[in-house]
Amino acid sequence: MVNFCNSVISHCKKINMIKWIYKPSGNCPVQAEGHFMGKYFYFRSRWSKASIEFSETEKDWDERNILKRYILFEDKKGMGAGWMPKWMAYLCIYKGMLMYLLNFKSKL
Repeated sequence: MVNFCNSVISHCKKINMIKWIYKPSGNCPVQAEGHFMGKYFYFRSRWSKASIEFSETEKDWDERNILKRYILFEDKKGMGAGWMPKWMAYLCIYKGMLMYLLNFKSKL
């Protein structure tokens, strides 16, 4: 499964499926946003949870027209999500993108 995920991520990068507005940065919250497969995404990791939301456009997201939301990480012991390192934020974002892609493919 790990090799499959690495392969998908590598492929996504090669064909520009991910277009960053800004890459993961900050602490409490860690945030990132961009476009994946033409859909706007917003990642946020704060308090004990990290999540990603997908919308048709950034304006739709601003108006709370969310296509899909995934909880990607939960720190059941404390507030660690807001202090996650960048590498972990990238993994969470890629996980969310894979979840969105698998959900999208299952509807075809």
